[in-house]
This record gives sequence, C-alpha cells and structure tokens, in this order.
Amino acid sequence: MKHEISNNDNKFLLFINKNWHIITLTFIAMLSFFFNFYAISKYGYGNEYYAAAIKSMTQSFKNFFFLSFDPSGMVSIDKPPVGFWMQAISVLIFGYHGWAMLLPQALAGTGSCIMVYILVSKYFGRPSGLISAFIFSFTPSVVVASRNNTIDMQLIFVLLIAAWFLFKSIENGKKRDLFIAGALIGLGFNIKMLQAYTVLPAFALVYLMFAKEKLVKKFINGIITMVIVLVISFAWVFAVDLYPSDSRPYVDSSTNNTVMELIVGHNGLERIYGQSQGGGQQGGHQGDGQQGRPQDDVQQDGPQGDGQQGRPQGGGMGSGEIGTASIVRLWTSNLYGQASWLLTFAAFSILIFIRKFNMRDLTVKQSMLTFWTLWLGTMFTFFSFAGFYHRYYLCMFGPAIAALCGIGLVKMFEEFKNKNGIKQFILPISLITTIGIEIKYVWTYSQLKSWLVPIIAVAGVISLALMILNYIRPKKLITLIIGAFMLISMGAAPFYWALTPVMYVPNSTMPYAGPELASQSGKGMPQSGSLSENNKSSNLEQYLVNNYKEGSFLVVSSRADDVAQFIMDTGLPAYAYGGFLGSDNSLTVDKLKEYVSEGKITYFLVSGDGGMGGNSELTSYVKENATLIAPSEYGGSSSNQNQKGGPGSQSGSLYCFNKVS
Repeated sequence: MKHEISNNDNKFLLFINKNWHIITLTFIAMLSFFFNFYAISKYGYGNEYYAAAIKSMTQSFKNFFFLSFDPSGMVSIDKPPVGFWMQAISVLIFGYHGWAMLLPQALAGTGSCIMVYILVSKYFGRPSGLISAFIFSFTPSVVVASRNNTIDMQLIFVLLIAAWFLFKSIENGKKRDLFIAGALIGLGFNIKMLQAYTVLPAFALVYLMFAKEKLVKKFINGIITMVIVLVISFAWVFAVDLYPSDSRPYVDSSTNNTVMELIVGHNGLERIYGQSQGGGQQGGHQGDGQQGRPQDDVQQDGPQGDGQQGRPQGGGMGSGEIGTASIVRLWTSNLYGQASWLLTFAAFSILIFIRKFNMRDLTVKQSMLTFWTLWLGTMFTFFSFAGFYHRYYLCMFGPAIAALCGIGLVKMFEEFKNKNGIKQFILPISLITTIGIEIKYVWTYSQLKSWLVPIIAVAGVISLALMILNYIRPKKLITLIIGAFMLISMGAAPFYWALTPVMYVPNSTMPYAGPELASQSGKGMPQSGSLSENNKSSNLEQYLVNNYKEGSFLVVSSRADDVAQFIMDTGLPAYAYGGFLGSDNSLTVDKLKEYVSEGKITYFLVSGDGGMGGNSELTSYVKENATLIAPSEYGGSSSNQNQKGGPGSQSGSLYCFNKVS
C-alpha cells in the first residue's frame, strides 16, 4: 500500500515537473479572466451607444452589416464592423444581456494574455513567457478595455496572432505566413480602423531586417502583403460607400456620409491633432466632472484632471484626461496609472540587450526583441504627442511592455549572476528607478500611501538585500525569491489599479482604472448609461410606447444618448438624427416635413443642448410647428422634462406633431 502511494506521489511530481509551465499558464489565464469578467453583471449593458446598436443589429441582417444604431436603420455607429459583429453574434447565441456583449472582449483579453506567453516563450524561454503573461494580465488599461463594449482587446488579440504568423514566416521563409499576417492586420483595421496600423512599422521593419530572402524578394513580398492589408482593410468600407446612400444608415460622425471620411476625419486626423472636425465639430455639452478632479475626500488625491470628462466638446476632445502632449506625458499625467507602471523597467530591458548586431547572422530571437521595441516605440510616440484619445487606449501598450519586462527580467538576472561588467548593475538600478517612480505616484493618494507604499518599499528593500546576499553567495533558490519580491514590489500598485474596475464600475464611455472609481460607488451608475438591466422604462418611455404606432418612429431626437435606452428596452425604432455627437446631417427640415406628413414622426424630443449647427433649423421648426407635451402627461416635471435622455443629457422637452386632443 505504501509502495502504491509512493508511486502515485512520484507520478504526480513527475507530472508537475513536466507540465509546470502549462499549470502556471493556466493559473495566469484564470487570473486574467477573473480580472476581465468577474462581477461583470454590475456593468449592466456597458456603453449604451454600442449596446443599443447591438440590439438593432440583431433585428435584421441589413442592420447587422451596416452597424445600424437604431432598429430602423437610419444612422450607423462610428466604428468598423468586425468587433461589433462578434458582440452581436454573442447576443444571438446567449440572448440580449450585458454580459453577452462584454464576453468577446473578456475572452480576447485572456486570449491575448496567452498569445503573449506563446510569442515570448518560444524564443526567450518559458520563465520569460510566464512573467510576460502575468504582467499583461494585470495591466490596468487591459483590464478596463476587457470589461467594456469597446473593441480594443479584440484588435490586440488579432494583432498578436498576426505577429505569430510574422515570426513563423521569418523562421520558415514561407511567404504564405507573411500574407496571413497581412490579412490579419487588415482584419484588425475592420475592428478599430487606423489603430490597427500603428503596429505596421514594427511588422514591416522586422520583416525587412530579419527575413532570410534576398532584399528584392523581401520588397516584392512586402508589397504583396501591403496589397492584401489594404484590400481586406477597405473591403467593407467600399461596400458601404458604394451602396446607395439613401438605402443604408447615415455614417455617424462623418461630414459627407462616407466611411472613408470617417476614417480620415473623426477616427483619423482628430486623434492626432485633437481637433474636433467633421461629425464631431459640435461635440455637445460638458460633463459633470466625475472623471476629472475628484469631488469628495476619496477623490481629492492623485494626478489632477480638469473635471471635463463628460460628453466631448468641440476642440480637443478628451484632452482633460490625457494631459499635455510631451515626452514625459506618460509619467506625469493621470495616464501613468493606466499602463506606465513598468514602462521604465521595459526601457531598461531594452538597454540590457543593446549590443552590436552582426547583420550577416541575425536571429529570430533578435527579431522578436526588435519587434517589441518598435511596438513600444511607436505607441510611446503616439501616446506622448497625440492630441486626442481616451485612457483605455493605452491597452495597446500592454503587449510590448509585458513582453519586454518578462524578457528583460530574466536577462538581467543572467547578467547579474555572471557579473557581466556594467550590465550586472542594471537589475538593481532598474528596480530602484521603477519603484521610486511608483512610490512618487502612489504617494499622491492619501488613502493608499499608508498601506500600498509600504508594500512596494518593503518588498523592494528585501529584493535589494537578497541581491547583495546572492551576489556574494549565489543560489538558485535565492534568485527565485528575489524575482518573486521584485514582482511584488513593482506589481503591487498596477495589480491594485487593475482591481479597481473589478470592484467598482467606471464611466462606460471613457473608462479608466484607479482609486477614484471608489467615489462613484453608491452614487448610481456613471454617465453614458452603465445602467442596471433591471432599470427599465421610465414614465416617458412608457408614454411613448403606449402611443406608438407601427411603421413610425417611437421618438426622434438629436443625440444617440437621448434614445439609446429606449432602443435597449423596447427594440422599437427611436431615431437619433445627429448620431453620437448630435451633429450628423442625416435629417433635413424638408425630410422632417415628409416624415411628419407620412405619419412616421409624431414625437420629437428636443434636448437641452438643442440642435447643433444645421440641426438648429430642425429644432426651430419643431418648436414652431409641433405641440409641446406637458410633462404631467407622462409623469414628468417642468424642471426636468427629459426624464429618459441619456444619463449625461441635459433637460429636454417632448413635442408632438398632429397631436389629437
């Protein structure tokens, strides 16, 4: 009996010894999915703008293909299709639930974590791969994006698979794999447009530098690959733009009802220069400040914002949450807490590998290191100087920072162990520098410095003390303990930041991670509609439903957030003619008259911000030719007539055409 137990123990130990990396990766993947999906139901439907679109997309194939915001197919959303197709398919499978819409992002986040391991471990070993995957799993902006309707994590997952095919082509010399990588980048474009192209410099330069073919052949293959990228990228774009414009939804946030202009304008140049052009030029009313400089005791800490995190206005949209453009922006603004915790350590990781390359004897390992360095450099340049983006966009930093830190940490220990010149000191220097910056940042939060700073500092001091001991008498066990304490010291703060969107619900339009989220707990859901699935129709909504006539619009309003909840609750055709920002030109006065005469428009909700630009003519016409409905008729009050506009909306008034008394 004892002999059998002993044999079983030996088999178990052999199994653990043989599969330790798979077991560890499984736990890391489980941790990642916990961050990405735990308690996701309290997020409700997430961003109502996207949630309403998913409701509409599941009602007809035409709405599905064109990404219609409303069930009647009047206006699309201002994004490419693939990411939202995945959400719509998930809803068709599991039903219209918030968690079903958020599931594709959560899975993509965990899938990306596994892909980081696969890419790094193949060329730099399992320890580097596991460390990289672990760091990626608790990158705050990665967690935020994985728990939101936004489709950034789906893009990252596709780009990481593309990277795998890139290195496969470099390794085996098969152009087929390179073409697949290009096709996947094109697919990525159909997830988040030009954001997918930010990795092109890394892909192109690494292929040209490290592929084994002759230079002429590499250029030919590269040109063919770019053709594949462009064909797949713009296939849906041309399908929409060449389709008769009066038979499809108006392209939201565009100036001329084309996806091409949306790519160049609202989703292109505006991101670089921070100027609201085209569809976004009249951005709407200011928010309530809940995401800028905090209002209560819990929030009176941290890097200062400007309190303008409501609906974007014309001009530098989102500038308040990203700080001033500069080379140190990622360390000094409130961007630091989203992805920059280990950016300094990643820079030291690049430094540890600096040496002369023998251009005649380049390795795939060197190509991988170059790839992550270029990815990091491209993202660093964009996020340091771009005029407009949201904090969760920094999830694009995640793969490169995580990979370089995992690769660099193992290399630093190797140089330290071998006492290799000046490089042996990079390990302690990188640790001291990284935790020094972290402590400086965390110190600005009074509620954290009493417990989080000691964790960072004590773990760091223990690491340094053990380094000295290990330098004198090297032992493998001590090396492992040093590594563990270093990860605790450098990872405690970002780990806590990653937990905050799990514990609390961030703003669904401009989500971020950080202790500031605690102040929103118990104050209702954040603006832009992270409402409970059980928070159904208001009095106004019920009034509109009771008076709805088939073949007409439930209600018409200028802004998407005025009608999104109506669509989500009822599935009826509520029409936001101004789109997301309220400035689209999908409806004219003449068209309004036609719809009214045909009985398609009866109720018109005029928001407090009224019409923007040309839409002011519509507002004037409505006020002059329709009857104002007394709020008492639907249980409202004169002080807040718009009972059901988006949570960020200002007060509004309900008008009725051809009201029957």
